[in-house]
Amino acid sequence: MQRWIARLISQHAPTPEKLAGRSLSELRMCLFQAEQRILDAQSHADYYRRRIAFCEEVARIGIEKVSDQRNRQQEGAIRPNLKLTASQ
Repeated sequence: MQRWIARLISQHAPTPEKLAGRSLSELRMCLFQAEQRILDAQSHADYYRRRIAFCEEVARIGIEKVSDQRNRQQEGAIRPNLKLTASQ
């Protein structure tokens, strides 16, 4: 009986290889979460950069001109291939 218990314990003993195998999925998840936080931080930084640039532009040239520029950009983005032709 003692031999059976000793063999059972030795088969299920936490070896470095078994511990590494168990830790692998947890470490991969931690890496994924860290990379996701980096992407989120970059997204937030881009948002605030655009917001600051907008406010600087409004302070420099005024809201009317900024609004007109943005409207022209949106029109160009909506219909980039639109060509006007004279009909007869």
